[in-house]
Amino acid sequence: MKRTCLCIIFLLLLAGTRLRAGLMINEFVTNTASDWVELTLTGPAKEKRDISGLYVTTYYGRNEPLSADPVTIYSYDRPETTYDDRFVVVHLTRPDETDETDLTGDTNGNGYIDLYCNNYYASLWNTEGVVAIDSDDDPGNGGIIDFVYYSNRDGSPNETVVSYTERARSAGQWQASPAENIQEGAVFIGKDGIMSHMSVSRKSAADSNGPADFALANYQTPGKENMTIPLFMGRRLFKPLRKTVTIIPGHRFFGSGAIPLFVFIPCCLKFRVFSATGIMIHESPLFVSVNPGFFNLYWIPALQHNRAATGLYLCKIEAVNTSLRLTGEEIIYIVLSRYQ
Repeated sequence: MKRTCLCIIFLLLLAGTRLRAGLMINEFVTNTASDWVELTLTGPAKEKRDISGLYVTTYYGRNEPLSADPVTIYSYDRPETTYDDRFVVVHLTRPDETDETDLTGDTNGNGYIDLYCNNYYASLWNTEGVVAIDSDDDPGNGGIIDFVYYSNRDGSPNETVVSYTERARSAGQWQASPAENIQEGAVFIGKDGIMSHMSVSRKSAADSNGPADFALANYQTPGKENMTIPLFMGRRLFKPLRKTVTIIPGHRFFGSGAIPLFVFIPCCLKFRVFSATGIMIHESPLFVSVNPGFFNLYWIPALQHNRAATGLYLCKIEAVNTSLRLTGEEIIYIVLSRYQ
């Protein structure tokens, strides 16, 4: 009996109930070109919090408040916004980009609020470290809101990282390990660290301030619910999340040109758009090394050299993983309307 990928994803996204209120670290990555930390606010009632004055910090390096302008995170997703209000993604080493705030909304259209900070230049270590939400960049003055200690458990704990963890323990923000080796009380990221497409993800909102709250995930889901359960689809590389995509240039909801996919295995992607008579009118560049998880392709008719008229178009999406010698392709339909 077959089940569609959408049904599987829906069940996975529902896994883990939200049990208590609180601002928490929901997901983070340690082996990318630009590491990020995702925050979430949970609770049984409709709650909100301005987080602009807080720090998302590793304590080492330079640190700064999240934003100069108000940034409100909610415990529920408001219908009047085009992004998910429950999540904020903090980029740790990209200070030259403009924050998305209450004043701007989701300016890049990726479905969540992005904040850009100037922390340690090498970002999160993929061996051992800490991530914290704090009122400042001092772990010892009682301002820790949430804290995670992670390690490859190599038997040689970093003394500086240990000092931060001990202060978090004293503040009741991280559990003490019953073992003599403090690394045994860390979230284990594997002896070689996590791979570039993986993340450390919270399993549920029941926060015990310990390693049991987190798991390694094969899918990075910034701005979305976490997926910590492995998703196996045989030798299939990807699946379109919609068989028909509507594009209305300039429209608030249908104007982005997004073609949503779910990628199962790292692969390269490209797509071509054809008219109903089979004439190719657009060919995308090759998207190299797309990681597993949600991914959007974009067709923006306004950028076409020749104006695309209202009508039905075919979109052929192709994928390849050379190391596994796998290929795949899917055809979806695009309805382009220039009438709003």
